[in-house]
Amino acid sequence: MNTLGTALRATFGRRAWLTTMLAAQTTLLGTLSFALVLTFVVAGASTVWLMPVGLPLLWLALALAHQFARFESWRCRAYLGEPLPLRLVPPGASPGSGWLGRAWSRMWARLRTGGSWLETVYALFVLPLLGWVGGWVVATFWGGAIAFLLFPAYGHRLGGPDEVVGVDLGYGGSVAVHVVVGVLALVAAPWLAQGLAALELAIARRMLCPRGSEALARRVADLEASRAGMVTAAAAERRRIERDLHDGAQQRLVSVAMTLGRAQERFTADPDGTRGLLAEAHAETKRALVELRDLARGLHPAVLTDRGLDGALPGLAARCPIPVTLDVAVAPRPSAEVEAVAYFFVAEALTNIARHAAAQTARIVARRAGDRLEVEVSDDGAGGASEAGGSGLSGLRDRALAVDGTFSVHSAPGTGTTLRVDLPCQN
Repeated sequence: MNTLGTALRATFGRRAWLTTMLAAQTTLLGTLSFALVLTFVVAGASTVWLMPVGLPLLWLALALAHQFARFESWRCRAYLGEPLPLRLVPPGASPGSGWLGRAWSRMWARLRTGGSWLETVYALFVLPLLGWVGGWVVATFWGGAIAFLLFPAYGHRLGGPDEVVGVDLGYGGSVAVHVVVGVLALVAAPWLAQGLAALELAIARRMLCPRGSEALARRVADLEASRAGMVTAAAAERRRIERDLHDGAQQRLVSVAMTLGRAQERFTADPDGTRGLLAEAHAETKRALVELRDLARGLHPAVLTDRGLDGALPGLAARCPIPVTLDVAVAPRPSAEVEAVAYFFVAEALTNIARHAAAQTARIVARRAGDRLEVEVSDDGAGGASEAGGSGLSGLRDRALAVDGTFSVHSAPGTGTTLRVDLPCQN
């Protein structure tokens, strides 16, 4: 039974439906990219002799193809969980060149970059071909499976001989053959969809991802962003610690000192009042210790060091004011730095859910997939979360960048919010 359940999950699991949705979307996206990019390419090529008209049209075609490549990169990450880094956009002129000079420089840089033309070929030929052929095959198998499996419900109304490949099997034999073919098509459809998605990802990596010097330039840019994220995250953490110490434990310790001073002054004249002041100072000291303990836990909780994410995340879920479902499987343990980033990502996400999401439930998924740690926190709240306006989500992205990871947020209004980090594991 366990083997059967595993086979069914592998065939009809979440990835099967995501890749089927990807195939259907590729059909629409390929049609749209073919129509739009072809229009500008033909218009630009036919008027290229008139440079002020033809070159801008060709540039628009390449810029539009780049936007389709960016959307393809987002789809690979959202549907397949695979990062797809794109080539860097060619730089423009210096800021002192004027807007016309900068526009011409950016246009000319894109026109003479080979990667831009590869993106155009991908949008003009590869994406439509994958969508039309692959989407048709996947849709045929899914639709055929449903039609064949439902044959017993409508086959008797068709009338005529019950022939299959020219052989009259009778109604019962015809039903049996249709059901068997339907089951085979139903089993094959998810695997075809996943195979098509793997093919699309492989071709996209080959044509859209940077190579050679372009890959080195992209890596340098990623490292610069990672360094900036580390600096920003460290500065934000320092400000948080300073604020918590100043507004919390420091204020309580000042209150304790003042209370002890009053007790000292009244020690001889009012022993009963002194005992009350000492009791007050003792209680305030305990509250200060609790705040310092919470602050130390916020820096790096001991349970994270001792038991890893498997032991630390249930504690976060238990302290959340709304019900939280846990799905944690991170063996073998990643490095301490990656564990800390994942822990604080979950802690901040749950804090945001409790304060702003108006959610009824939340879910935490943390899984080790090869050399990557994937952590996802989702809720069923109001949605509409955004990194704009200095929200705390930008801090989560900085934490992910600090260890060369990636961060994404999906939060359409009314559909809840899903936050996801993908972190590298060195061990």
